[in-house]
Amino acid sequence: MQATSTLSILRLTWPTILSNMIYMLLALACLKIAGQMGADAVTAVTTGQRLYFFLHAFIMGFCSATTALVGAYWGADNRSMAAHFASLSLLLFFTLGCLISSLALAFPETLVDLFGLSGQARAQAIEFFIWTAVFAPAIVLTLIFNMALRAIGDSLTPLCIGVVSFSISLSLCLFFSLGWRDYPALGVKGLALGCGIGAAITVIAVTCLWLLGKLSLPVTNPLPNIRVNTRRLLSIGFPAAFEQIAFQSGVLIFLGFLTTYGNAPFAAYGIGISLLSLIIVVAFSFAISGATLVSQHLGAGDADGAYQAGWRTMRTAFYIMLIGAIIMRCSASPLAHFMIADPQVVYYVIQVIHILCLCMPLMAIEFSIAGALRGSGDTRYPMLVTLFSIGLSRVIAPLILLQMQLDVIWLFYTTLLDYLIKSSLIMARFRSKKWLLKSCKQPI
Repeated sequence: MQATSTLSILRLTWPTILSNMIYMLLALACLKIAGQMGADAVTAVTTGQRLYFFLHAFIMGFCSATTALVGAYWGADNRSMAAHFASLSLLLFFTLGCLISSLALAFPETLVDLFGLSGQARAQAIEFFIWTAVFAPAIVLTLIFNMALRAIGDSLTPLCIGVVSFSISLSLCLFFSLGWRDYPALGVKGLALGCGIGAAITVIAVTCLWLLGKLSLPVTNPLPNIRVNTRRLLSIGFPAAFEQIAFQSGVLIFLGFLTTYGNAPFAAYGIGISLLSLIIVVAFSFAISGATLVSQHLGAGDADGAYQAGWRTMRTAFYIMLIGAIIMRCSASPLAHFMIADPQVVYYVIQVIHILCLCMPLMAIEFSIAGALRGSGDTRYPMLVTLFSIGLSRVIAPLILLQMQLDVIWLFYTTLLDYLIKSSLIMARFRSKKWLLKSCKQPI
């Protein structure tokens, strides 16, 4: 393979950035619409989205195995095996998504009650989460398609999928939540219905195109050697999936601590995270590109090229995230006032944005380098780092702060501690090249 250049990284990454921003814009639009209904509605949507992200992140962790194997075989010019693992991923992880969604639908009240909500916020959160879980498998299937396509270097098709899904989903969100003519406004429930039905329509269309051979990813039978190949996918993907469970569990625990300060800080954190997600997805997009490039270089037998690809991806992500942090820091107040009129919530949103802007360069390091490690198949070390960081920054530190009865702003600052720990340890692992030596001993 040719050496990785900054231009080639940007060429691969910009469609992924735009497509991920589109998905985040949809979540942000839901919060904006909910903001017109009051703080309880914002709290309900934030809760429902966080619970859904738990499922989404879990499957995404498993999909790191899809990126590693599909990318490696594609880099080795073994297109049939790359397509085989893509098809197997679609079958296996979609089934897993349906199972987890069914379990979530069996205990919606119990899951929502983890946040300690009450009154209208609790009732609306339960309703929002139920309908989100119903359509979650469709969204999961879209994720798997996108990850497999990006692993072979096709980042334009996922962008087109994102544009179509966003257009349909936003239109349906407005229709169901606000009503039109004789159709009643369904409020928060309508937001979940709009997103879910839009995703279902999109993924049905994408599946039809794939089966008709219209996508760059060939259609193959996933059944040959299904036990052995399933074991390979799971052995690589399980640590990353467990890492995502740990991370999302830490976030849920953190939000549980946050509810003790009232609905205003909770709603503000949800709005702040959604606003920053528009730039955070940049780091996530570079993580996908880093994983793709590293897996393809290793598949081609180019270990030095894999290391240089990971390093250059990180530097490119760092500079872009730094610029984004400066822009968001200067725009904090106008954005907060745009999202909601409640002055107390606005104050906390501004504080959250300021703190998260400090985290963004660290996110660039952690996301991109962790993506490179996962692309090589080294999913265990990032998992251990996440477990350590979550335990310290999301559980122990907040408990100490609550015992000291400090202001909620200090609780927000634990996010900075989280990314300081993860970026430092992940970078140390990458520079040691132990992950590279390990992957070279495991031929395809």
